[in-house]
Amino acid sequence: PTSKAELQKSYKNRVVADVKDFKKLGAAIDNGVTEGKAWVDFFIEYQRREADSNGRSYAAYVDLVGNKELSGCGVLLASSFAKAGKPAENLPSVKKYKALAKTFDPIKAAGAKGDVAKAKAAWGKTKDALEE
Repeated sequence: PTSKAELQKSYKNRVVADVKDFKKLGAAIDNGVTEGKAWVDFFIEYQRREADSNGRSYAAYVDLVGNKELSGCGVLLASSFAKAGKPAENLPSVKKYKALAKTFDPIKAAGAKGDVAKAKAAWGKTKDALEE
């Protein structure tokens, strides 16, 4: 993709795929599961051998939020609405993204401890942030 519209569309498609994986994680948490496929599919930080059908080289969390080496599609999408030559940091979409990005760590921490109640509460807060 080279045009701004094509880039936005590819970022949106990846965000949609990431949200689907997030919903699967929520279903696992609702079933009392704090490890396994849904958790791995969402949180694993290793690069895939091949990109999936949505063009994602990483699992949903890294694809959406990013890691030390790359920006996630969430911030790329949020900042793609900036006008040329203007900083994206002041855009409402970027501010909401930054707030959202901070909400995933409590889910991961609760899952690592096997605490379903905390994972469910943290997942709910992230879900609310995603809906904004």
